[in-house]
Amino acid sequence: MMKKYWWIVLGAGVLAIGLGGSYAFQSREMLSQGISVMLTTAVTADMESTILTSGIVKVSNEHTLFASSSGDLRNYSIQDGDKVRKGQVIGNIDTSDVSNQIMDIEAQIAILQANIAKLSKSVEPEEITKLQEELAQDERDYQAALQHFERTQSLFSSGVSTQQDVEQAKQKLLTAESKVKVAKQNLLLKQKGPDKTEFQSYEAQIQKLNLEKAKYEKQRVQSSLVSPIDGTVLSTKVKRGKVLSKGEEILTIGDTSNLIVEAEVGESDLRKIKIGQEAVVTGISLGGEQLGGKVSRISPIAVTTQGTEGEKTRVTVIIDLDETNEYLKSGFHVDVDIVLQKEANAVQVPSECVITDQDGSTFVWISENGKAKKKTVTTGIQNELSVQIKSGLDGTEELIANPPESLQENQTVFQAPSA
Repeated sequence: MMKKYWWIVLGAGVLAIGLGGSYAFQSREMLSQGISVMLTTAVTADMESTILTSGIVKVSNEHTLFASSSGDLRNYSIQDGDKVRKGQVIGNIDTSDVSNQIMDIEAQIAILQANIAKLSKSVEPEEITKLQEELAQDERDYQAALQHFERTQSLFSSGVSTQQDVEQAKQKLLTAESKVKVAKQNLLLKQKGPDKTEFQSYEAQIQKLNLEKAKYEKQRVQSSLVSPIDGTVLSTKVKRGKVLSKGEEILTIGDTSNLIVEAEVGESDLRKIKIGQEAVVTGISLGGEQLGGKVSRISPIAVTTQGTEGEKTRVTVIIDLDETNEYLKSGFHVDVDIVLQKEANAVQVPSECVITDQDGSTFVWISENGKAKKKTVTTGIQNELSVQIKSGLDGTEELIANPPESLQENQTVFQAPSA
């Protein structure tokens, strides 16, 4: 029984050795036969590093006209697409109500000015003399009333006069005294002249009315709708005859010969964007034509929107076009390539050839006499398709594109047959 067991163990060992030897033989055979890879070469050409985004065509010089006052819109026949000249009157707003307001204010000012003139009128010497004579007469009447009151009191004490007579005499005395006081006050006011505070009150009211009048006169002058630029009517909001409210939008005019592109870039790309960078604009409306431009403005704020793929934060970038195209219209969507860097005669390879090692260094696989070789390279700018090789290649090497992870140094490789 024991002898049979050892035969079994010995047989299993022989089988294992045989299988291991077979696997090692097959691996060596695979290494010798090689693997199929895609081979390519570096090219030398001008290269650009860009950010690809999309944008909307807009008019750079755009003006919207609003109603300066309320009233009927007249002499207005402008339509979308009409050409206008700078200074051209394209409509009027009836300002009858404004004219009535101005007339009412002018009447109020005239009344106040008349009051000031009345206050400013110099006092004639004859008027002062007359007031002095009136005061002297009132004083004489007061003395007579005083004597009558004293005599009536004396008669009342003797039993000749009644208490009623005394009261009547006293009332006459008080009336005479009051007239003397009034006469003295009138004389003093005439001698002193007009009250300055009253002058100031009238003048302040006139100043306030003049400001209000100027506001209405400005509205009357602005009742004519005048084009501020040479351009095209982009949109109209109202029709002739409409009763406008002050501040209501009427139409928008823009210079369609001067177009811009309003594009958006992601927050991760914003640090790469600078004012003055070149851009290339393409789109369906342009056919195969490309339009050049430059980054002229970068929005100071970012906008976050919620989409099907979650939140997206974008920053608006304005591209000034160097030239326009007759088929390019405001509102069209276009593709924009913002040029970050440019290199002339750059040695470049497909992006799928360059690999980043764990230590951060970069290398490529090449086929040298049919054997895989790893070569460390220094990279430069890159775009969606290519990477610049600044050092490590002389440009004649056969590069392995999308090399398999299992590729080993000196492994036999050969060009995969074309499909």
